[in-house]
Amino acid sequence: MKRNALRLVLLIGVIILFLTNCEDINNDNEVTPEDSAAAVVLVANANASLLPVIGDLLVADPDSAQMILNGLDFSESHGFYQEASVLDWRNQDAQFGLGFTSLLILSQNTMMSDIFGSSVKVYAPFGEPGVASNPVGYGFGLPISVTRVKGMIASYFENPLALARLKFESLDTFNDFQIQVTDNYIPMVDVGLAALDSIDNDPEFAFTLGAGVQIDIVDITAMESSLFALQGMFKGLAAYNYELDTTDPAAIIAGLSLGSTFATLNTNGITLLSEAQASAMSSIDRAEQVLALIDSEVTELNHFFVEFSQTESSQILTALNALRNTLSEPTSVDYAFSDERGGFSDESSASIDISQYYLNTVADYKTLLPPYTMSTTTAYNYNQVTLYEHISFEETEVLLAGLNNTPISVNIQYSESNSDTTATVTLGFLSFNLLTANQGDLPVAIWDLWSEFLVTVGDYSDELHQFPEISFQWSGVITTGTILTIDGDIAIDYLERISEYIAPDMVWTATSYSDWQSGWSDPTVNGMFPDFLAEDLAYLFGINWE
Repeated sequence: MKRNALRLVLLIGVIILFLTNCEDINNDNEVTPEDSAAAVVLVANANASLLPVIGDLLVADPDSAQMILNGLDFSESHGFYQEASVLDWRNQDAQFGLGFTSLLILSQNTMMSDIFGSSVKVYAPFGEPGVASNPVGYGFGLPISVTRVKGMIASYFENPLALARLKFESLDTFNDFQIQVTDNYIPMVDVGLAALDSIDNDPEFAFTLGAGVQIDIVDITAMESSLFALQGMFKGLAAYNYELDTTDPAAIIAGLSLGSTFATLNTNGITLLSEAQASAMSSIDRAEQVLALIDSEVTELNHFFVEFSQTESSQILTALNALRNTLSEPTSVDYAFSDERGGFSDESSASIDISQYYLNTVADYKTLLPPYTMSTTTAYNYNQVTLYEHISFEETEVLLAGLNNTPISVNIQYSESNSDTTATVTLGFLSFNLLTANQGDLPVAIWDLWSEFLVTVGDYSDELHQFPEISFQWSGVITTGTILTIDGDIAIDYLERISEYIAPDMVWTATSYSDWQSGWSDPTVNGMFPDFLAEDLAYLFGINWE
């Protein structure tokens, strides 16, 4: 009897606890008529603030929309929608507006080009080298068009490689960006996704932006795809610590030395990277849902975030499958290394397992390098200068048998940065190298020019010693027995030192190239580059033995 009584007491206790919790939940979600009415007013205010701002954006093509978007301010409408969603979670227009303005704000310029250069791409996977979709911007590339369907998700493949080539001069900018990512961007993505999630199960929902532009479930799903992609990209960028005081030489040396926290996983880094990959997969899932929704339409409709037809959906699905495979298993890709000017200096292919970056993380990237110590060196800031120096030579009588009325050209070039000099004289079909030609082979005026050119090279090299680039080109006609005149300009390009500063200097502890090569602890980077040798990883990092 006592046992049955105890069971009854426990049962009553559980029921009371359950009812109490349900009451609390109901109270939390309860919306008063006054709050509901206030939310409607806030949504109206938000719409009145939003719609005039995006008027030009609605009719812009994707190539010009980014510039327009970067100059717009969505903070007021975003704030109205956020207030409305708090007052009435059932207000679908408020939830849509919150998700939509979050997406627009996040798609504005996020300093990526300032950090990684004019071309964010370090590699250009799944396309022609040098041709890549915009990884940040209007629509986020998912799935706004066939060419951009890979844009944001492809950044999961490229960001680890971009970080490997992050320039020292960009660290301050990157740190500022990381703070923005952690404090503002990730929370805003979460808010946007939560808002859109509350309406993505209503196939009948639609929101009119104006001028016949209507957002429906297809666009909402596409927005979710983009936000998931951004969520993962931001979490990936926040996973490692690249904080460094670049104003204090001692702090720089300490930060870049072995054993420091620079380039190490943050305390939540493993979790962030795992979540980043999961977000990428969710992004692909949503993009595939968009394709399914488009394919199911009996009559094709126009959608704000979708600019492809049903006939192109299979092509996009193939691209999405390739991206999914790239994020989950080893794959062979064509790639191109990018130089400082955004050009591509090398093209090849490699086997890469990007999933290892997210799931088999490197705790400290400094330990990948061969053993080293840090010191300082004097570095310089330069200003490029171009000067022109006029040169004129004349020979009163040119006697070259059989060469009457023969074209003649002189091409002399010197580059101190490349330690290279070329000097070629062409007489008709004959060509002479001034570095090896005999004195009697050519008119005296040409040798006088050559002597003057060497003097000019010496003057600029000795006086400025800042990598001059000097060249001379001239062409004319030799007429036997008349005057030969050489008249032209020498163009001198050189770097003028304008200031100096103390820069970090890495010194390898290895005493030979073979020792240095063997010092690369794991050229595969925990399996991310399964076929890489030491020289391959060194080339990726832009590091050499000298």
